[in-house]
Amino acid sequence: MASYFDELHVEEDEMPTVRLERLTRETFRMLFDHDPARYGDIINFQNTPPASKSEIEKLKAPSSEELIDEQCRICLSPYQLNDEALNMPCNHIFHENCLKTWLEKSNFCPLCKFELKTDNEMYELYKQELKNRQSREDNIAQLHDSMFS
Repeated sequence: MASYFDELHVEEDEMPTVRLERLTRETFRMLFDHDPARYGDIINFQNTPPASKSEIEKLKAPSSEELIDEQCRICLSPYQLNDEALNMPCNHIFHENCLKTWLEKSNFCPLCKFELKTDNEMYELYKQELKNRQSREDNIAQLHDSMFS
């Protein structure tokens, strides 16, 4: 029989920051498991945090050929010669100023909702916990289907 600490995957010499991260993750898991209808959509009730500055700096400028006969989907102005533009990882293109202003308030593409990473640790933990929860549910469904089909 495993000890209490082994079952909870607790290391005796665990660093305080690692412990805090683990406890936060476990708290999210307990909330989801207890009442997912009530706690499952915490993020939908608040604004998403801004995109990480390092993620914004990674964005590259598109080629001038990509801007021909196109318009910025934020300000709806056509691209002019010498306009500064940025390409999101999802390949949507926007004026540099428009996109940077947008990403200072939100971490997703205004067209397709592609998410960039944020500097908000709690938000990133929440997103990871949602992925883990979906993975667990998929595994359970797959197991159920393999047993009863």
